[in-house]
Amino acid sequence: MTDNLKNILSHLNKNIDQDTLLKYLNEQLTKEEQHEVEKQLLEDAFNNDAVEGLQRIDNPMRLTLIAEALNRDLKKRTQKKRTAITKRQLKPQWGLYFSIIILLILIVLVYLVIHKHAIT
Repeated sequence: MTDNLKNILSHLNKNIDQDTLLKYLNEQLTKEEQHEVEKQLLEDAFNNDAVEGLQRIDNPMRLTLIAEALNRDLKKRTQKKRTAITKRQLKPQWGLYFSIIILLILIVLVYLVIHKHAIT
């Protein structure tokens, strides 16, 4: 199984790994393993409904293609969010920092010159 397929199905059920779930949907498990998967799916109605929906897909190869397409779409959306976040972050503005330091040095020098003339 590809990593992309494992990513999209990773949060369907904590007790069932992705390979087991896909083997279950493709009817490649033994009767005991199928029974164990069904028993775990009955514990959560949402997961049970999701698997029932996946079972209605006629061609098992379409399952793989659908999962890969969903994963690509998910990666595109998260990448867009990451780029938007990095665009919003302030980048170092070295010219501004340098100008502020020069200005502070000039203020201190002017203060010292004025203070020295006031004393004499």
